[in-house]
Amino acid sequence: MINYNTLGNRLKSSLLKFSEKVSKGFSKPARKLIADVLYGMTASHSCKITDIGRALLEPIALKKTVERICRGLSNFDRCEALMQNYLSVVKPSLGSDTMLLIDGGDATKSCSPKMEAIGSVKDGSTGKFADGYWTIGAVALSDEMQQPLPVYENLYPCTKQGGLGSNAETAKCVQSLRENFDGNIPRVFDRGFDSGDLIQNLTGHGEKFILRAAQNRVAVHNGTMSHIEDIVRGVVCEVELPFQSKSGRVSKCKIGMTQVVLPRVKNVKLNLVVCKEFGEKPLVLYTNLDEALENIALRVVKGYLMRWRIEEFYAFKKERGMQFEDFRVRGLNSIRNLDLLVTIAIGFIGIMCENIDSKATFELIAISKRIPKIAAFMKKTKFFFYAVLSGITSVLATLRCGIASYFAPTPTDNQLCFAGFQKMG
Repeated sequence: MINYNTLGNRLKSSLLKFSEKVSKGFSKPARKLIADVLYGMTASHSCKITDIGRALLEPIALKKTVERICRGLSNFDRCEALMQNYLSVVKPSLGSDTMLLIDGGDATKSCSPKMEAIGSVKDGSTGKFADGYWTIGAVALSDEMQQPLPVYENLYPCTKQGGLGSNAETAKCVQSLRENFDGNIPRVFDRGFDSGDLIQNLTGHGEKFILRAAQNRVAVHNGTMSHIEDIVRGVVCEVELPFQSKSGRVSKCKIGMTQVVLPRVKNVKLNLVVCKEFGEKPLVLYTNLDEALENIALRVVKGYLMRWRIEEFYAFKKERGMQFEDFRVRGLNSIRNLDLLVTIAIGFIGIMCENIDSKATFELIAISKRIPKIAAFMKKTKFFFYAVLSGITSVLATLRCGIASYFAPTPTDNQLCFAGFQKMG
């Protein structure tokens, strides 16, 4: 039988230790702000400041708690130091075969036209344009369970509202990954990043990458300039790779490879990997990984197919998990800080999901599922974030106090003490 009180206090202690590490070197008000927001988000699975304030269970008016958090989010300006501390915590959970998955996203607020620097963005879930902000992020895969751990996140407005644009933000993301990760760790991009500037940036620094190619481009193949789609037709695909879709349908993809030269990117020579029978159109990937054809199926195609992890991460962050798109702060700096803190909170959940064999994580999943065959569920499931978050919320809801006492000042000892005598009592 699970003891909710013991598990809740152990979970609270773990979250506070995590908060201490990511806020190391900060002032006490900043450390309290970070701890409050991380605890409140995970306890309420919400990004609303009022929900965060209620989850803290402070013995003061909710209005005062909300005002303090909003004031702290507006004034906080140490995002880079916070991210560096967080990376030092999350890196031990990454294995030698990890990959960096980079993708862009959006945070739409169609009913909030008065927010600072809000502009028109394309909503990825509906395909329509709405008011909101662009985001770009990167996740790394954990060592054993291949869970997505966020390692970069930035929210920015569109160019009409003063933003730098997607190319500049992508360059900033790549530079951050370059400073914190080895160049031999593959960077995985979708077709929207098929840019000559990006390829030149990566190859110029000797970094490995896998990038989905747009088939309307041209390249030099066997000394002849041709369209990518014409080159793809002539590639012989002999290696088979069984693939199971999210719907459970199993199909066999056929994979082949050839070399091409990109003349518009200073004649860069790349491997062109073609995966046929994957969908209506062949999957075409650029890569500078130097692998034999037999290893392409395991290294390149499987590497790209792991991109669904970052898509699940964004779905968990924006909608069904942390509900980031339901935030209620209006200043751009506050929105950015809230975006970074919810990313770090998901990192804490990701570390717990990586340690799936631990007793605490097992109990959290058991609480959230309430089914007899927990071991079978854990063996079948590949993404544990929803179950772990549900368990965290259920356990912390049973506690009678939050974390206010952790930051409370030590009371003054007014016991009388005369010279030459010990304290009484």
